[in-house]
Amino acid sequence: MTEFEADLDAGDIVHLWQKAPSRTALSEVVVTGGGSQPVRRAGAHSDDFTRSVFEAPVAGTYRFGWQEPGTAVSLAYSFAPSRVADEGVRLLHTTAKNRASEARYKLHFQSPWGWMNDPNGLCQIDGASHLFYQHYPHSLRWNTMHWGHAVSENLVDWIDQPIFLEPRAELLADNGLTGGAFSGSAIPHAEGGVRVFYTDREDDREPSQEWQITTVSQDMLSVGPSTPIITDRPSIPNFGKDIRDPYVFKGPDGLWKMVVAGADDRGGLVLLYETRDPEAADGWTFVGILHREPLSRSIPAECPGLVALDGEGEGLYALIFGIIGYRDEATRRRNLSYAIVGRFDGRTFEPIARREVDFGTDCYAIQAFQHADGPVGIAWAANWTDVFKDRDFPSAMTFPRRFIWQDGQLRMPPVEGVKALRTGVATEALAGAGSVPLAGGLGEIEIELATPGTPFRLDFAHPDHGIALVYDGAALELVFDPPGNRVVPRYLTPTTTLKTVRIFVDVGLIEIYADDGLQCATKRIDSDQPISVIELHVDPAAVETARLWNLRPRLGAAA
Repeated sequence: MTEFEADLDAGDIVHLWQKAPSRTALSEVVVTGGGSQPVRRAGAHSDDFTRSVFEAPVAGTYRFGWQEPGTAVSLAYSFAPSRVADEGVRLLHTTAKNRASEARYKLHFQSPWGWMNDPNGLCQIDGASHLFYQHYPHSLRWNTMHWGHAVSENLVDWIDQPIFLEPRAELLADNGLTGGAFSGSAIPHAEGGVRVFYTDREDDREPSQEWQITTVSQDMLSVGPSTPIITDRPSIPNFGKDIRDPYVFKGPDGLWKMVVAGADDRGGLVLLYETRDPEAADGWTFVGILHREPLSRSIPAECPGLVALDGEGEGLYALIFGIIGYRDEATRRRNLSYAIVGRFDGRTFEPIARREVDFGTDCYAIQAFQHADGPVGIAWAANWTDVFKDRDFPSAMTFPRRFIWQDGQLRMPPVEGVKALRTGVATEALAGAGSVPLAGGLGEIEIELATPGTPFRLDFAHPDHGIALVYDGAALELVFDPPGNRVVPRYLTPTTTLKTVRIFVDVGLIEIYADDGLQCATKRIDSDQPISVIELHVDPAAVETARLWNLRPRLGAAA
């Protein structure tokens, strides 16, 4: 008998995922305790793990047991429904296959178990920010997609919530079927909670393998029935198979709009749909192609978004999207993301300015939403080019970034909330200080040059990666030399007027913001080992400020 125990209050909920060795058999978990007869929870006929639910009738210690190999349990957690938004879930059981890294990502959000990729459904409800994300709970490798969920008051300290959205049961039941609940968005629901939109994918389905689906959650814990709202492909010549990642927002004409991504034979496409339904529940019609990304072959766009700017950018919108499968021949970087600022009248988009989201490329599938402090975006801090089916892949989210239109340029600095991670007083005068240690491998480095364009080099000591940030007066480059024999891209951006740089160092991740987010770079470091020391090489007379802040781990991070 394999088992775990949990001390539960009356009304506490336990979610556990179980399966049998084959779908012809049924798994079973037996719950004892609470002074009552044993309670049996049977699994489903399925090739994958399925969720079982137990509610504690009285307070007490409960034992959850099962017989292997007839039953396997991948994951279990408990929560109090009335307090979970503040307290989160309490992890009770994981396995070696899905256990989250305890060494990495002390500052950045990572899933508490399993695989994670694109952020989804970003929204702010009653002052709390909700992060949903692509998720497979039962290993650190991509598989049939679920939605994970976390909530935050400050966009930095995240509280893990129950798994929010599951794929259709038939996709879990048969390993021969590929698909799941793919990326999407969320809007506030008139009666409380959120209305969610996502792509349901089932390979080889006709006439479209990807449908756009909507569902409602009124308690932010579970969803109601799902309804397909777009099940066919638009009448575009040579349109490909992909139509995905619905992003829904209120347009300037007061109608609900949706952008989805795809491709034709000439490149990536961002498509526009709209509805006159005030609840955005149905009536979606195709408006047209909002943006075409010209490419030499059919390569789909992904994860589009269109977010209204504020301040100097009042009346403008930022169109964001990624290009999956694209390679920049000059630098060998892959899967790049772009933001285009322009005018949107509800049906057409007129570009004004364009920028690459992140020259480090490990900032993919960025999604923006309207936060009380202005538009904010979060991205997956990874790149598909580094994902292999036979390897575990722990990953994190980037820090949330603001979208600021200033002096005719889009800047993407981190949100002010990251300052809450600072501890104590900064170490000043890094210039000329030699090797400076990073406590726990965590730190925030600020460099302000007295004369814009002054060259410098910042070295990061890591046991198995060569890492340096080099500025020669013409380009800012993140020099990255991981172990192994793979061809390494060049991560650089041209700039002759560089004035300020802000760098966040985490275990397994580094983020760089130059000139208040005018250029950004994110790089995943595939190692459990921290950066131990930094060293700044620069003429001290050319530096206005060079300081290091020690940072605390985000609340909820592994100790």
